[in-house]
Amino acid sequence: MPAPLTRRPETKSFSIEDLLDRVRRGEVRIPEFQRPLRWTAEDVRDLLDSVYRGYPIGTLLFWRREAPAANVSFGPVRIDAPSTSQGLWAVDGQQRVTALAGVLLHPSYGDEAGRDDFHLYFDLETEELHAPPESGAPPPHWLPMNEVLDSESLLHWLNRYPGREAHPEHLRAAIRLGKAIREYQVPAYVVDTADEKVLRIIFKRLNTAGRPLTDEEVFNALYVGSRSLSLESVTEGLKELGFGSIPESLLLRAVLAVRGLDFTRGYQEQLNQDDELTETVRRTDRALRDAIVFLKRDAFIPHFKLLPAPENSLVLLTRFFQLHPEPSPRSRELLSRWFWRHIVFGGWELKPPEALQVFAAIRSDEERSIQALLTQVPPPLIRWWMETGMPVIPHTSMRPPLVLRIAMLSLQPRDLLTGGVLEPGEVLAEGEGFQRLLPLEGDLRWAIASPQGHRALVRVTERPFNFLFHPRIPGGLVARLMDAQSPPSQEVLQSHGITPDAMDALRRGDPMRFLQLRQAVLEPVLRQFMEARTRWDDSDRPSLQSMIIDDDED
Repeated sequence: MPAPLTRRPETKSFSIEDLLDRVRRGEVRIPEFQRPLRWTAEDVRDLLDSVYRGYPIGTLLFWRREAPAANVSFGPVRIDAPSTSQGLWAVDGQQRVTALAGVLLHPSYGDEAGRDDFHLYFDLETEELHAPPESGAPPPHWLPMNEVLDSESLLHWLNRYPGREAHPEHLRAAIRLGKAIREYQVPAYVVDTADEKVLRIIFKRLNTAGRPLTDEEVFNALYVGSRSLSLESVTEGLKELGFGSIPESLLLRAVLAVRGLDFTRGYQEQLNQDDELTETVRRTDRALRDAIVFLKRDAFIPHFKLLPAPENSLVLLTRFFQLHPEPSPRSRELLSRWFWRHIVFGGWELKPPEALQVFAAIRSDEERSIQALLTQVPPPLIRWWMETGMPVIPHTSMRPPLVLRIAMLSLQPRDLLTGGVLEPGEVLAEGEGFQRLLPLEGDLRWAIASPQGHRALVRVTERPFNFLFHPRIPGGLVARLMDAQSPPSQEVLQSHGITPDAMDALRRGDPMRFLQLRQAVLEPVLRQFMEARTRWDDSDRPSLQSMIIDDDED
């Protein structure tokens, strides 16, 4: 059996500037048992591009032990390394360290014969990385990447740049690049042990049997450090609310939002090595709980599976409830309208700039925040849910569409076997909840007349009104509906939008008529539900109390 570690690995976060300074001083080494370099020029470019854009690049694993004097190579970079008692041997991460050092510490971009996979230029116009041109000199606005790491070297290059007067935006792009590269934080584990065999085992398990650390696991190790208050423990605790499982990746976005940071980007380039986020995680937990209670009680979203684009909607609601944990009843009503109006416009699918615009509107003033949020979602030109014949519901590929699923739940559907009201959270916890009524057996296609008089073949089983909210039951839903011995009561059928006439059509073997009659019931339900949730015809004024001017303020 391999010996256990006598000291727990140290979790650190190296800035690239610090890491490569250690490379230059000869502290960073490559163990003999490491595999040879296998990265291509494209791999090298992708790594530097990820660093510039703030994407995670994985976790390094260093073995801290004595290192003798030696000539050390990192691609084209040669280091005459002195002996040190604090050597950092790259057990996992050799390719990444070599790529960073080879590009940013490259000794020369001078002659064409010496070009290699570590020659990279940054285009100041497109902000993209390029290998050298196949022939001739690179364009003048291509910044050599070996000028970027050292700020003095970068400024010297910019002083000589012929386009500095005509293109001041190029200078700003170069400064942003230098800052992004130098300050990028690389998470790492540092292991202290005298037993090389242990390191070989760790290396083997990391690269064969193991799996890489997730972004969330690295965050826990670097910024929380407590298993009792990790991202995993918070998501487990949130399950008690009956809202389903919140992914740790989403919780991490919420932590950034609560911290006031850009939740659309990765955390590594936004957090400092010494940041302590334990209290931020606690505040995120409390705000998330308040947001979930709001969704269930005020916005009629009973489960995470029915929440549109949670990476935006839930994260932004968490930010709101972190700043305003006890909003007034009027604020909760207006917040629900705002939430549903976003569903009408785009199902909460927001591009990063759009999400950040919403984020910026959530300030410390509760009433002003809500008014600013409502202003961002004006009334639609056409209320599609009020149109005759109910055109295709936009912003969804789900069957049935999300808004129709939630509207169906407003009928409080009942169990076909027991007659009891179904609890959405319990049903959705076990599966999707919405089952096809008419099964996919055969190729049921029916001619549908279009408004222009044309006829088209449509698969009946894919129509949105061919779904019913119910747990799976033996024999299928149709068999239960048509059970002659103990059919569901009329009250139970009505809770699913099924009329006696619709049942007669189903028994006669006319599924198309059945779906038409069910659609005739559910379309008004959807219309009324959407009108009640969005309330564009009602005043969005703030609470009366907020408009009262205190005499002391005169």
